[in-house]
Amino acid sequence: MGISKIIMKKIIPYIYFIIGISFVVKGFYALFNEQEIYYLIFSLQTESKWIYILFNLFFGGLILYTGIRRLKSLKE
Repeated sequence: MGISKIIMKKIIPYIYFIIGISFVVKGFYALFNEQEIYYLIFSLQTESKWIYILFNLFFGGLILYTGIRRLKSLKE
């Protein structure tokens, strides 16, 4: 296994953490800001604040869970 693969295996879980936390923060940030249209991902949009919050919290939690699982498998 090359050096770059070893480095990437160590960095990937932290990238998952950063992305997951950004989704969760966007979800909580929407609680305090009212908008007419909320953009979920790519061109998907919704007018419902609660769908936007649930979407961000669900996918943020899923990404965080995957990052934690990868970090645990790396330490074993």
